[in-house]
Amino acid sequence: MREDSRSPLVIAIVGAGPAGTILLERLVANCAVLGRRSLEINLIDPYPPGGGRVWRREQPELLWMNSLAADVTVFTDDTVRMDGPVRSGPSLYEWSAELGSGSFATRRQLNDYLSWCFRRIADSAPPEVTVRAHRGEAVDLTEEHGRQRVWMAGRGAPIEADVVVLTQGHLDAEPGGEHRELALYADTHGLTYLPPHYASDVDLGVLAPGEPVIMRGMGLGFIDDMVLLTEGRGGRFDAKFRYLPSGREPIMYVTSRRGVPHHSKITTSLRADRPAGPRYFTPEAVARLHAERGPLALDDLGPLITKELGWHYYHELFNGHPGRVTLPWRDFQQRYDDVGAVAALIEAAVPRPEDRFGLERLVDPLGERTFGDLDELRAWMLRHVARNVRRHADPAHSADLGISHGMLTVFGALAHALATGRLSARARAVELGTWARGVFSFYSSGPPPRRLLELEGLARAGVVRFVGAMDTLTAGDGVFRVTSATVPGVALEARALVEARLPEPTLRRTRDPLLRALYGRGEVTEETLEESGTVYRLGRVAVDAHRLITRNGVHARRFALGYGVGGIFTPVGFTRPRANGIAFRNADALARTLLIEIGVAANP
Repeated sequence: MREDSRSPLVIAIVGAGPAGTILLERLVANCAVLGRRSLEINLIDPYPPGGGRVWRREQPELLWMNSLAADVTVFTDDTVRMDGPVRSGPSLYEWSAELGSGSFATRRQLNDYLSWCFRRIADSAPPEVTVRAHRGEAVDLTEEHGRQRVWMAGRGAPIEADVVVLTQGHLDAEPGGEHRELALYADTHGLTYLPPHYASDVDLGVLAPGEPVIMRGMGLGFIDDMVLLTEGRGGRFDAKFRYLPSGREPIMYVTSRRGVPHHSKITTSLRADRPAGPRYFTPEAVARLHAERGPLALDDLGPLITKELGWHYYHELFNGHPGRVTLPWRDFQQRYDDVGAVAALIEAAVPRPEDRFGLERLVDPLGERTFGDLDELRAWMLRHVARNVRRHADPAHSADLGISHGMLTVFGALAHALATGRLSARARAVELGTWARGVFSFYSSGPPPRRLLELEGLARAGVVRFVGAMDTLTAGDGVFRVTSATVPGVALEARALVEARLPEPTLRRTRDPLLRALYGRGEVTEETLEESGTVYRLGRVAVDAHRLITRNGVHARRFALGYGVGGIFTPVGFTRPRANGIAFRNADALARTLLIEIGVAANP
């Protein structure tokens, strides 16, 4: 055991969900860099540690996660490029006796895993490391003589620390902008309006049986609402996914900007080895573009992104399914490198149109199609959903998974372009977030296939009715009204409107009392970008290398990590095994900063 006369390094982590848990693991893994100084880690959260709020156990059994059990871990492995040591552990699939590798866990099952992970990490800490979990809400953070003081609701004395890390994750916010206007209109006209929310945190009981409800959003938030409003009210599906209603369901008119649900989660595996990229969207290629054009917009990068994704797709198609192509992979790749010959090459080398990569078709399946009425749209949508579910579960189309892996490569390349200052302010503030949601999340982070089959069953039963791409959504004459760009001339009215999506991060309107207090005093600021006189307010917590940026500069002893924190490429929480997860790299780098720069260098 180490012995040291100095007081321990005390770290307070506000938020004990997956982000806080992974940071804890990295602190324990790296604690030897402290030498003989001991370490005390305090985690503060109103919910039990491990799952935190989003993955707490007290949620309906019907709510699932949308990752395969084999794709979830909070433990590092030898693929992670980091300075700290690897401390391996089981994935959710390896840990569970109930789940197969291709299973989708309920949120309760995931909570059981994350809770176990937290206990294992805490219990495996060496004797010189003390881990304490404090149940309660952090409401303020002050400083006295250089010591950080975290104040909790209902407690008279603060938790004192040398350094504080904020890892609260997804937070609620007061409605703003259009959402605030719609909420005010609903209040003054006796209507029902639910702003962006988490399904398990709102009272969906305000939506009456048989009542028409406009639902804006067709992603994962919509799927959660849909499940709770149907099976959660006593309805059920038979073996062929025909829906047997309970009679207590509302009638859901669903729409979104794109007008279609997210792609079904891919459940196949690659047949060929995953290629090492990037091949085209490289730092060198981005640097050349930047030298030619200056700060880059996403349109400047579009051809590189598309070609990179196509290369990942065709690598799997040619190597995993050589009987469906007319050239050896090496010959195809050599010719694919020639920018001017790609279209003709693909037409000759890939005979079947359904085997060809097309980004626009993938990210906007509805496109410019229009229909004569809602029944025509419904027929098309049912065919689209059924085809999508079949394809993403079919090993013959494993090349689709290659696209998902390619998107992760593109994320890494975009992160490098962001870090090296190659991107315009608009690209950083607006376009990258739109790309992340509109491309990556839409294609690679959709619902489990069963949920889309249930959506199909609900549509056949008339409980869900598709509106297509939204044209306008207004409030007037005592109702909400939505018009469809997909079915011209259609206008639907309802006395209830649900924003079936999650809240965007916002400091100005956050309901988190600690962040609200810090923001009011200027001790945390909103990330902003400026270019050509235009100021972009991103809503996220402004940081410099994870350190909070205050009104007066960078704070040396306060940090933030995770969702809602500055920068777009800051994923945290559980990740896929053997994928060099960015979440692990971020957490390891921050842990070593805390231990070395504050624990050692500042206390020689």
